[in-house]
Order: sequence, then C-alpha cells, then structure tokens
Amino acid sequence: MADSEERVDGARSNDWDDFSLDVGASLSQLARASLRRDTERGRRAVRALVKLFKRVALATGIGLIAGALGASFLWSMQFACDFFLASERLGTSGTSPRALFLLPFAGLAIVFAYKRSGLSVDAGTDQVVESLGNEESRPSLWLVPLIFFSSVATQLFGGSAGREGAALQLGGGIGELFGRAFRFRASDLKTALICGMSGGFGAVFGAPLAAAIFALEIGCVGVVYYPAFLPALISSTLGAAISSYLGFTPLTSSFAGVPSAGVWGAGQALSLGLLCGATCIFFCSTIRRFGRSFRRRFPNDYLRVFFGGLCVVVATCLLGTNAYNGVGATLIQDALQGRAEAYDFLLKTLMTAFTLGAGFKGGEIVPALAVGSTFGCVAGPWVGLDPQLGAAFGMIALFCGTTNCPLASLALSVELFGSENALLFAIVCGATYMTSGRLGLYKSQRILFSKFTDDLEDTRLSATLRHDLETLEGVPES
Repeated sequence: MADSEERVDGARSNDWDDFSLDVGASLSQLARASLRRDTERGRRAVRALVKLFKRVALATGIGLIAGALGASFLWSMQFACDFFLASERLGTSGTSPRALFLLPFAGLAIVFAYKRSGLSVDAGTDQVVESLGNEESRPSLWLVPLIFFSSVATQLFGGSAGREGAALQLGGGIGELFGRAFRFRASDLKTALICGMSGGFGAVFGAPLAAAIFALEIGCVGVVYYPAFLPALISSTLGAAISSYLGFTPLTSSFAGVPSAGVWGAGQALSLGLLCGATCIFFCSTIRRFGRSFRRRFPNDYLRVFFGGLCVVVATCLLGTNAYNGVGATLIQDALQGRAEAYDFLLKTLMTAFTLGAGFKGGEIVPALAVGSTFGCVAGPWVGLDPQLGAAFGMIALFCGTTNCPLASLALSVELFGSENALLFAIVCGATYMTSGRLGLYKSQRILFSKFTDDLEDTRLSATLRHDLETLEGVPES
C-alpha cells in the first residue's frame, strides 16, 4: 500500500515537473516574442525618427533657398513694376519714351531664351504640376533662370501677368535640383517638389499656411498628399519669414460692416459664390481660348509673341490707362476699399488673356485675384453685401475656382482677412468650387473625383486606384 502511494506521489511529482517545464518554456517563448516585438517597435520608432529628421532637414534646406530666391524675385518684380509706372508717367509727359512700346521686343527676347535653352515656350507651371502626379515628367532646371528673367521682362514693359506662377516654377526647380543632387526616390522627390513650391509661394504671398496646403492640393483634385504636410509647412514658413524679414508684407484688409454668420449671411455668401463660379468659368475659358487661337493663327512663336505684345500696346493706348497692366495690385487695393468699375474684371481678363496667350510669362493667380476682387466689389451689393466685403469674397472665390483648391483658399482668407468671417468665406469657396466646372488655370491638374458625387472622373487615375484597391484586398491581414 505504501509502495503504491509512493508511486502515485512520484507520478504526480513528475507531472508537476513536466507542467512546470512546459509553463517555463511557454513563458520563455512569450518573453522572447515580446522582446522581439518591442525590439521591432523600437527599430520602427528609430526609423520613423530618422525619416522625420531627414524630412525636416530637407524642408529646411529647400525652404531657405526657395524663400531667398522667392524674395529676390519679389523684389525684382517690384522694381520692374515701379520702373514701368515711372516710365509711363515720364512717357505721357513727353520727356521719355514709354516702356510699353518695347513689350513686343521683350517678347522676342523671351522666346529666344526659351528656344536657346531647348524648352518649349509653353513650358511653365503646368510642367511642375504635372510632375507631382507623374514621376516621369520632371521639370527642367532651366525653368529657374528662364522664368525669373521672362517674368521680370514681362512686368518691366507692361505685360498683364502675375508672379505666383513664377514662384511655383522657381520652387519646383529648387526641389528638382535637390532631387537630382541627392538621387531621391519617387516619394522623396515629390516631397521635395512640394516643399519647393510651398516655399516659393509662401515667400511671394506671405501666407505660409495657404502656401503649404496649396502645394498639397494642386496636383490632383480630390487628393491631399498628407505625408508632405509638415515639410511643406516648414518650407512655406521659412519662405514667408525671409520675405517678411526683407520688408515684404502680405495684402491684408479689415471690414467695418460684417454680416452675421446666420441664415441671411450664409445666403448672401452662397449667392455671391454662385456668381463667382460663373466668373471663374469665363476667366479660365477666355485664357485657354486666346492661347489656342494664338497658337493656331500664329504657329511661329516669334510672330505670336510679337503680335500679342502689339495687341497689349494698342489696347493700353486705346483705354488711356495702365490700370490693367502688370499684376493688378492697384485694382485689388481699390476694390478692397470699395472702388471698382463694372467693366474692370472684363478688361483685366482680356488683357491677361492677350499677354499669356501670346507667350509672355508670369502667373495667372494674381490677375485672377484682381478679377475676383473687382467683380465682387460690383456684385456684392446685388446680394446685399458691403462692396469691400464683396471684394474680399470675390478675391478668395476666384482663387478657389481657378485653382480648385478650397482648403488652401479658406486658409488664405484667414491669413489675409482674419477668422471673423471664416464661415462665410468657406461657404463662398464651397459654392464657387462646385459651380466652376472642370476648368482651371492648369491643364495638367487632374480631377480624381466629381465635384458633386463620389464618381471617379479621371479614367487613368480611376484604373490605377481600382488596381491598388484590388491589390490591397488580396493582401492577407498581418
């Protein structure tokens, strides 16, 4: 009996020892697995920090260079504008020839410079926007000096064009330069281009938040490239800081009579936004049609730019004013003070279409702001708004409708006019965005989703997106 009890106790002891060994082995395996997971998480955290520091360093370097270049470009454009105005005053008094008469010859010099560099005269901001969605389409480094020279020459002799297009091309060229120097892969190159665009845009406009969001939105309507959000903010902030340090301040304004953001105020903003949507269609379609007509009637680039320059000269002389030449800053300032004529937006659109359609260089956004502010100043009272507030609404609405960037437009309104009317500005932007159609300033900008539904608009992007979704569905869960 005692022997049997001892055997049972021994068996129990052996079972307990085996169980203890199994538990110990399991705990050891769990500990090793947990250690491996913690180690992998630590490695991932370190890799994430390294990537973060690399992106910050990249954004800082590009922002400093793009900001400095953008500020120098802004100073050159200001000098060119002042020179043109001084020459016009002297010319009308008979003491000096008018710089305006040299505009056709400046156009010949611009075309010659582009052809000598091996670039098409039509190369411009569209090439930079295209590169954001197509890694095979990379902007040429020649764009940096060429757009600098050609934009200043256009302003120097009275062409009606803006400056932001040049800033985007300058920034895109800087990003491309970094990409080639450090042999970036596709995602890093896209981030570099976005940083360059936001840095140049921030330096010229002095609105860093709007500049960063604009660079993220402009490539493809319906898609925001969030991985470049922080780098773009850093670059745009540095660009705006450099510009501000050198004495350039953004255009700001305040309003005495502000409607409440209630139902009536929202209805007023909505009504003006719908009208601005139609104005966007008119502005963009006019510029495109003039460009196509010039190219069809004058296949020779030299003849086209010379004839276009003559058209601007003749139109300016017939109108008897240079208010519609240059970027349109005077029109914007007058409109924000409640002064605009009913025909200002029409004449500014036509003068810009003549200038850009002929092959002169510059941007379209600032002229669009001039068109929007003058139209809003006139149309604002139609819906019961103060002319000054209507000018501000129209200015932001045309920026939204012509670029298809509603978030950047809202950010620009806050940075320029404060947050008091942010809700009304958002309503204006939303109405203009939805009614401006598929047109925009940049032909290479792709619209992924419809503005009214979730239908995919771009067939090429639709096929790519569906392929990616099918690929993700086939990937097993980790």
